[in-house]
Amino acid sequence: MIKRKFQIVIGAVFIAFLLASAPAEAQRSFEPLFDKFNFKVAGSWVGLTTEIRLESDLTEGNGTTLNFEDDLGLGSDKTIPTLAFEWQIARKHKLGVRWQDISRDSSAQALTEIRWGDEIIPIDANVTLGFDITQAFIDYAYYPWVKERWAAGFGLGLRWMDLQVTLAYRGENENIEGSSDVKASAPLPYIYFEYRRLFSDNWRFITGLGWLYISIDDISGGQLIGRASIEYLLGKRWSFGAAINLSTINVDWTGLKDEEDNSHLEGAIEMAINDVTVFARVRF
Repeated sequence: MIKRKFQIVIGAVFIAFLLASAPAEAQRSFEPLFDKFNFKVAGSWVGLTTEIRLESDLTEGNGTTLNFEDDLGLGSDKTIPTLAFEWQIARKHKLGVRWQDISRDSSAQALTEIRWGDEIIPIDANVTLGFDITQAFIDYAYYPWVKERWAAGFGLGLRWMDLQVTLAYRGENENIEGSSDVKASAPLPYIYFEYRRLFSDNWRFITGLGWLYISIDDISGGQLIGRASIEYLLGKRWSFGAAINLSTINVDWTGLKDEEDNSHLEGAIEMAINDVTVFARVRF
């Protein structure tokens, strides 16, 4: 679903870009502080921490809070591709999108009894876990201050998340086994601030911060997003650089769906997805 939505966003923005491109050179007076349009391909070394409590409204009692990395042996780091683009709609208006897909799996032994939604996993059961999260950040920023060497602005962002967790277990007695598949999707908005500066004609620095506490339908909680990058501008068409991206989320989520698409699960999710990225940017 998220991949389909992302493709629609890219297609719409690309068409708008073609229609809105104007021949006047005045439109490019903001370069190289901004690019009229750019596309970025990156490799990201991601560090993750994930803590989830899952409960069912069909059973009594509290769910077990699980740290996926410590309790179930899920890898805490991963190398993934990251795609992003930016479109400078006008001198003071910018649209940006960043996309990542992170999949991990593990196997571990339950050291205590685990209550996971409708399932009760006994001590010493063998547990396998699959965890997939796809996220896209869509930012709009307005820049009241655009100078020759620096610019600062603010706007709104939307973090769309698709999350799927598949947990299965088998006890020493083969009759003791079960599985649970949980999935959810949500738009998580935030307020966004950005500052950028040219240190020289070839070095560009960009940093941004996003934050918001939200309560929308079945979701309530907060998130924090931070970004900083430095890049070398090589001619008019290319740049290369490195970035640090930090994001946290703390959400109480009801209406989670199980493998039969029934929305009777609720959970609390605390997650940090931080990465160090190297990238190449094509500038148009």
